[in-house]
Formats: sequence, C-alpha cells, structure tokens
Amino acid sequence: MGRDNASMHVSHIVSRRGEKEYHSWLVRRSYRQDGKVKHETIANVSKLPKEAIEALSLALSNKPVIEAGADFEILGSKRHGAVSLLHALAKSEGLVRALDVDTRDRVHPRLALAMIIAQAIKRSSKLAMTKYLLTTTLLEDLGISVSGVDDYYETLDWLRRHQNAIESRLIRAHTKTGSMLLYDLSSSYMEGTKCPLSHYGYSRDKKQGKLQIEYGVVATPEGLPLAVRVFPGNTSDLASFRSVTEELKKTHNLTRIVIVGDRGMFSTTNIEELNKLDPSYLYVSALRSSQIRRLVGDGSIQLGLFDESDLFEITHPDYPGERLIACRNEALGHKRHNERHKLLEVATKRLEKVKAQVVAGRLRDPFAIGRRVEKALASTKMAKHIITEIAEGAFDFRLDDDAIAAEAALDGIYVIRTTLPKEGASASDVVGYYKNLANLERVFRSMKSIDINVRPIRHYLEDRVRAHVFACMLSAHLLHIARERLSELTFRDEEPPQPSSPVAKKVVSTSAKAKAASKVNRNGQEVMSFRTLLSELDTLERTTCRVKGCAVTFTKMTTHTPLQQRAFELIGAKLSV
Repeated sequence: MGRDNASMHVSHIVSRRGEKEYHSWLVRRSYRQDGKVKHETIANVSKLPKEAIEALSLALSNKPVIEAGADFEILGSKRHGAVSLLHALAKSEGLVRALDVDTRDRVHPRLALAMIIAQAIKRSSKLAMTKYLLTTTLLEDLGISVSGVDDYYETLDWLRRHQNAIESRLIRAHTKTGSMLLYDLSSSYMEGTKCPLSHYGYSRDKKQGKLQIEYGVVATPEGLPLAVRVFPGNTSDLASFRSVTEELKKTHNLTRIVIVGDRGMFSTTNIEELNKLDPSYLYVSALRSSQIRRLVGDGSIQLGLFDESDLFEITHPDYPGERLIACRNEALGHKRHNERHKLLEVATKRLEKVKAQVVAGRLRDPFAIGRRVEKALASTKMAKHIITEIAEGAFDFRLDDDAIAAEAALDGIYVIRTTLPKEGASASDVVGYYKNLANLERVFRSMKSIDINVRPIRHYLEDRVRAHVFACMLSAHLLHIARERLSELTFRDEEPPQPSSPVAKKVVSTSAKAKAASKVNRNGQEVMSFRTLLSELDTLERTTCRVKGCAVTFTKMTTHTPLQQRAFELIGAKLSV
C-alpha cells in the first residue's frame, strides 16, 4: 500500500525526560513500504484544545463528531445486569445445553430459558413476566421476539413435552452411578376448581379448605433440584414415592441410586413395596417416635450408652437388612424440653379458665365441658400429658408426670435407618446423609415464597400445571447455583466449619459472623441478601441513544459499580455491552 492510500489518525505520544512526562498529539499517516508499516507525521496538534483533538480523532476514524452540549435523545433503557448474569451462568453450568433437546426448534428452548430467568428474578404470573421481559435486554440477546402471553403458554407446552429429556440431561450432569439423591413431597394450593389434579388433602401450606396439588422434588445432597413430579392433591407420601422411584429407574436409566427421605416416606409398608419393586434400591431414613419408644422399651437402645457417645449403631430383628444408628442431639433435646414446658404452661392456663367457668356455674353439661377442653388443648397438642376428670357441673385436671417423664427421656434422640453397607458408609456418614434433607426443605421454601412463586397456581389444564411446576423447579436449579457462586457478596457462610460430631448442631464460621456484623466481606466489599443483590444488578441498564435530528443510534451501558463487576467475575463472565 502506497502513501496515496494511507490512513490518517491522531497518535498520543508520551515521552519522558528525567522525572517529567511530556504529552503530544500528532496527526499521522500510516502506510506500508517494503513489507513494513511506516508512520509519517503530518501535523502536531498538541496545542489545540482537548475537545478539538477528540473531535479530530473521531473524524479521522470515520466516527460521528457530536457537538458538546448537543441535544441527545434517549430512545429507551432496558435492564441488563441481573438477566445477563443469570444467562451467562445458565450457559456455563449446562442449563442451556439441557434445554437444547430439539435441534429443529431454536425458539422454544430460548424462550423457556427467558421464562426460567425471569421467574427467578421477578416471581410473577406469566402476564407480568411478559411485561417484565420486555423491559430487559434478554429477549434481544437471545435473538427472539414475543408477540404476547400465548407464546409463553406454548413454551410451557414445549417444556412439558420435553421434561423427561431435560431432566435426564440434568441428572447425568450432576450425578453418577451410586449417587445419593434426596426426595421429599410438598403441596401448593390452587386457584379455581377445574384442574383434574386439584383435590383436598393434607395441606403443607396450612391452607385448610383449599384445593391443592402435590409435587415431589428429587435433588442432590447439596439441595440442587434435578427433577420434579406433580401428583393429585390427595396422593399419599407412599404412592408418590413409589411412582418417583420407579420412574427414576426407567426414564432416567439410573442403575443404582441411594435415596434419602423423611420418616413419612419409609413406612414399613413402603419399604416392603420398595423391596418388591426393586431390592437394589438403597435408602436412608429415620424411625418414627413410636418405633423408637418400642426399641427403648425392649432394651435394644440403652440410654446409658449416650453417656459415652452421641451415636451408636445397632441391629434389630424387626428391621432385617437395615442398620439402625441411634443419635442424641443435646441442643435439640433442650429445645424440645423448653417447647414442651411452654406448651404445658399455655395448656394449664387455658384449662384453669375452663375450670373457673365450671365453678362459676356457666358450664354444667359434661359434653359442653369436654368440647371446651378439647378446643383449649387443640393447638398445644398437650392432651397426651394431661389427665382430665369431667362430670355434671364438675371439672378438674392434673399433669401426667409419668407420661411427661417418659417423653422427656427421649428428648433429642432419633434413630436413622439405612440399607447402605458399612463398607461404603460409616455411621457418621449416614447421619450426615440424613441431615442433608434440610437442604431439600430449603428448595421448597425457595420455590414457594422466598425466590419463586410456584403458588397460587392459576392454570387449570393438567399439563400446564405440570409444566408450571417444572419451570419453577428449573428456576430453583439456576438460583441454587447462583447463590453458591455469589456467596462472597451475600451473608451466606462461605466456609462452614465441620461440627465436632455429625449429630451436633451446625455452627457458623467466624468469617460469616464477621460479615453479618460488619456488612462487608473480607475484601471490604459490601454484602447483602441475595434478593437485594439481584436488585442491585438490575440497575445496570443498556440505553439506546441518538443525537436529535440524526438517524444513527448507538447504545451505552450504565457505568458498572465495583459490586456489579465483582458479581460477574465470580461467575467467570464478562460484562456484555
């Protein structure tokens, strides 16, 4: 290339003489001669005002020169930070790959991802989600457009059709043969009466008189949800458990899994059915209080052994093929003792009022007295510890000291049952596996109220209800990973210390206590709740601008804060423009 075709530009030259720095701005022409790049200085413009130099540099670069003080038009601003961060996280953690199950369809997987991200941030209905996504850059970055709420309903139908395939990809990505899986059942109330899944049943939402559905979630020991199944609202724990375990085996091609469930899941009948279904299943659960009392009563569990250790292992002919690990948690024991003491005080005061009414002659009928006593004790659940004497115009009561003492002797004691062989899991390991169920409880709280509004459910088509719960589970999956990766900027304990015993209560690390007290992390950066962090990220916006009277538009990103910059660094992503 000769000098006739050379390009011109402004170069900033910095030279040093001693300790002084000298700055000069030169208009130069660059050209290639004999295979080498040469620079020819045309003019020294160092003495021009800074604004003139910048304008000259823009003009030589074929960029529009905007007059200082020009009348700008902001055509629109869209939220970018939170949706961009969760989008980057979904790509790096395999959720985007899991959704890409139909190579012929590029729209529905992307719109499903947009729904999952929006539900994680906004916690809203599909109509409100439609409006929220239009205020973000996510649809534009995904290369899709939405004409209305019907697009989201079509995407729900797509999610339902591909649910098994998506869950299989998640399970393969986060488990392996012999992996531990948690399972538990919860319920949520319905709006309307037309859905065939809605029934009256035991409400875990404490919404008496409301139709409901039930759903079981399968998760890793850390509480990462991987699969969900929806059942009619009157389904028993036993029926749901059998259905899920069979499907895990057939649909997801798992050859050997270990399932951890609460004591309601593993009743004697359930275990018998499970062994008939497939004896290769291994499980970890716990005994009911009545079963523990029988073991203590027949001498199989000697309470004196707890003086030497807070856990020991036994076997019993009533539980063939199972290991029983008896545990005593002193902190839990003190808590139950104090709770019982307070409830007995409340029950006693209420019964004293009933007795005063009888003495005053306002209550005489034994049936009426019994109804009043039953009502007084209902919420305390202390009727088992109180002996009542009711007659015509007479009422008296006293505490059953023997029953109270018998229950107090078992305070803080629980027994874990498992079919895991000793070679692969010590007694301490089994206790830790069971206590991981608390992580699954956090998943349900996250899905129901803290992060994602799975309830109230307003759909009435059966498949739409199943798809809605599945989409909420996927949002919980993404949020679980985000919480872990962004723990440095939240109050979450980054380095939880190992307790002295698996039975002992988990303790908070010194660093987490310092974060909570000072509201800053070890790097001196402000920390906050996870929801507040998402709100802070949502203030990072992408704005479309133009100079008034000019057809050319350009975008500008809000200057990011150190907090926003650090959040993107923690997930290994760059702030996109």
